[in-house]
Amino acid sequence: MTGRPEPAIPRQDDGAGYGVHCPLCRLAPAPDSLRCPGCQEDLAPLVHLRLRGRLAYNEGLRLARAGSLGEAVGELERAVRLEPGLVVAWVVLGKAAARRGDRARAAEALGRALRLDPGHPGAEAALAGLAAARPAGDRPGGELSGGERSGGQAGHASPAADV
Repeated sequence: MTGRPEPAIPRQDDGAGYGVHCPLCRLAPAPDSLRCPGCQEDLAPLVHLRLRGRLAYNEGLRLARAGSLGEAVGELERAVRLEPGLVVAWVVLGKAAARRGDRARAAEALGRALRLDPGHPGAEAALAGLAAARPAGDRPGGELSGGERSGGQAGHASPAADV
């Protein structure tokens, strides 16, 4: 034992653990620990590497909520590159892209979320909001729909205001 305090981590809901093993002993830590049960080495850096996509998602979500949409999109793009199956990252990326007026990227991200998790309520709602808020020039008559807001970029809706 090194005398360092045990890193505190929450248990994962899925019971799958963090999927790391000590590179020396090849043992997995106990579910409520980040130390190797054999050599007591701190395995937190390995867990950090394994969860870096989720960490990028959390940072992207924080940035989106703070209104830093450009930075948020960059961080969320990183999250989905690191963990392509992370549905919530695709959904928030779609919402943030929509808020920035990047309708194509928003539709692509939300579509990816729905391919990964058909029927995902957040992705379906955001995609429906995106479709309902087409720019005025895309609709016959050119009028604005009720889902669009004036101000900002004319003709662009904000279906992701809850990000």
